[in-house]
Amino acid sequence: MVLRLDALRLCRPSHPLRSPSTRLPRSTTTTMASDTCSSAPNSLPSTPPALASPPTTLFPPVPVPLGIASLSLGSCESHSLASKIRSAAEQGFANIELFDLDWQDFRDRFARENGYAVPCKEGDEASRAAAREVARLCRDAGVEISCWQPLRTFEGWVDEDDEREAREYAKGILDILPLLGTDLVLCCSTTAPASRTTPSLDKAVSDLRWLADLAATYSPPIRIMYEGLSFGTHRRSWQDVWEVVERADRPNLGICLDSFNTLALEWASPYTRSGRLSDDVDDKLEKNMRELVRRVPGDKVRPALPLLHALPSDPPFRRSSSTKSPTPVSCPLPSRLPPTPPSPPSVPGRVPTASSPSSTPSAHTSPSSVSLMRSCARGTRERGVSRCSMIV
Repeated sequence: MVLRLDALRLCRPSHPLRSPSTRLPRSTTTTMASDTCSSAPNSLPSTPPALASPPTTLFPPVPVPLGIASLSLGSCESHSLASKIRSAAEQGFANIELFDLDWQDFRDRFARENGYAVPCKEGDEASRAAAREVARLCRDAGVEISCWQPLRTFEGWVDEDDEREAREYAKGILDILPLLGTDLVLCCSTTAPASRTTPSLDKAVSDLRWLADLAATYSPPIRIMYEGLSFGTHRRSWQDVWEVVERADRPNLGICLDSFNTLALEWASPYTRSGRLSDDVDDKLEKNMRELVRRVPGDKVRPALPLLHALPSDPPFRRSSSTKSPTPVSCPLPSRLPPTPPSPPSVPGRVPTASSPSSTPSAHTSPSSVSLMRSCARGTRERGVSRCSMIV
């Protein structure tokens, strides 16, 4: 399990410091600490001469509500989107990231129950009606949808039919976003077979530019964040996706930084006791982060930085075993976390809580996971931190 924070603090070279009363545009979904980079407890050591960069200034603190990805609240095979929305609200989360499989499960169930033709197609009458219903559930629970994610296997197709299908699907997703009440979508680097896609930079730039231009025609304009998956076919690092974003040069197109994908590619190994790829990974990661601060403007970034240490596991967890386990996966919480308050009685169809280990099993919502959610929510408020997502 990896915890990520969107985002703790962010520096960019030669950026004028906004006054505290200035609100950042909605394109910025981050909250920055009020201290300076040099005095931050987790800041990097002073830059050696070889890595010297221009002076940096820090965005002023901007409050952003705490949020969680719907994926982190259990599999849609066991937990409905409606129950996830209620559970997130009950635990104090103000935002959710709507995961594609949760959306598709809700959309198809809604269509069948209300007499719409199935299977549905994104952007059709059934999906629009389902999107309005999701928005109503969120309003009733007092939460908002911060983004829809992920838009998969979108860019780089070689075959024209594959490209046409990907673009039609993307347009259908963009059509429902205003109905859901969000203007942000995450597009991840393609994982489609290399035999059917191209690593061409020009092709990726063309595809992302097309998507951003289409998104800009909506009211309000929709923002696209492009993420490099550590297991992507052609683009895996933030450098790879930033090259595309920089070349595409669209104001509503930026990159998403996810600590999981950065660490999985360049730092971590889930199959070793140390969790490290090599002895010098810390130095390599430090240089990587310095390059990020030096190269990427802050208003083009949606960062995801680690908030808490991962839960202990020996041997390391494997996703295939944990997600299919007949009983909830459980491991002790670190002793430094606040104690978990008593949970309300279990409700059928609702995400399991710490007091209901016999509920429908889900690795994402094991007793430890839900307890950690509560502790995370309390701890981030105490630290003045904004929004966190939990990735399993």
